[in-house]
Amino acid sequence: MLKIIRFFWGYVTFIASGKGPERFINLAAKAGVGLFNIKKCREKEELQCSVAASEYKALRRVAKKSCIKIRIQQKRGLPFVLKRYKKRKGLFVGFICFALILHFLSLYIWSINITGAEAIDKAELTSLISELGICAGTLKSELDTPMIEKTIMKNFSNIAWASVNVKGSRLSFELKERVEPPSLIPKTAPCNIKASKEGQITRLEVYEGTPEVKLGDAATTGQLLVSGIIEDDFGACSIKHAEAKVYALTKRALKAEVELCQKEKQSTGKKVTRKRLKLFGIKLPLTLRSPPNGDFEKIVQINDINFLGISLPASYYKEVWTQMAEKEVKLSPEEALQKANEELEKREQTELSEAKIISKRKVERILNGRAVVEADYSCEEDISQKEEIKMEG
Repeated sequence: MLKIIRFFWGYVTFIASGKGPERFINLAAKAGVGLFNIKKCREKEELQCSVAASEYKALRRVAKKSCIKIRIQQKRGLPFVLKRYKKRKGLFVGFICFALILHFLSLYIWSINITGAEAIDKAELTSLISELGICAGTLKSELDTPMIEKTIMKNFSNIAWASVNVKGSRLSFELKERVEPPSLIPKTAPCNIKASKEGQITRLEVYEGTPEVKLGDAATTGQLLVSGIIEDDFGACSIKHAEAKVYALTKRALKAEVELCQKEKQSTGKKVTRKRLKLFGIKLPLTLRSPPNGDFEKIVQINDINFLGISLPASYYKEVWTQMAEKEVKLSPEEALQKANEELEKREQTELSEAKIISKRKVERILNGRAVVEADYSCEEDISQKEEIKMEG
């Protein structure tokens, strides 16, 4: 920070030669002149010092009093740069015009960014933003961000919240999608707990309700495990919201198949590149090629153009079209079995994520041009499932 301040005010580096340079430094300090970057030169009785440009004249009296000769070595800082170019008025006019244009452009929105809208139709959201009159070139002062947020929330029921922020000339939409909660029975509603799967009971954790099974019992799908009807010591019955976890040993089976002969789309090596520049919302083609016909995959790269960290109203678009062709790929039995095992592991992680696997028996085989992997699991899992007790009036 000190170096920056000295640059803006300007400073002079000089050589002080003569006998008694220490007296020169003391007299300068006494006169209120701040010397810095003091270095002793190789030659005897010489010092290299720096001083603020505005204080250099005061050093002449100090140097005369201490019998020291001073001579300027370098002049540095903004005042000397401006003095050097003061006759070139075009530079100053150009700089002022550049600053005014930059300020004028900063009053507008030149880029729009949307984040968090993964499951939301971006085309529909972009259309809504356009209907609100928001596009590249919109004045920032005309934006009513609370109104925009409310409109987005109103038109998209699956958005939990929306935040519209203006940073520089960039307008960003940060969206959070709503996560639908699972359908739960209210705590005030009476319910029973029934079995969601077949299995042998291994553990009972009953918090509320009357157990209808015991350890070691076999349970079938839909069987009553814990009743919401509770009888007290006096024989009076009340209906409660049953709460329990019932763990059972269950049998699960998963299967994965992979064809030995598969058809895959592969690149033929032919590519078509199209480029364009988007300036102030206007698309300017940089290549005259039209989109190719046929089976092509398109990849679009968008690069916003920045200057000194400021987003300019310009974007560079590059489209790469790659021709694809369907080819037959033959897998060896080992490769096919490996892919089938990978698929089985994915299904296992998804479908058995809440179960504790006790044992697993896997069979691999090649059957009718397919690699087949089958696995039988013995698991321990919570099979409790709540079912509301319907009260008829």
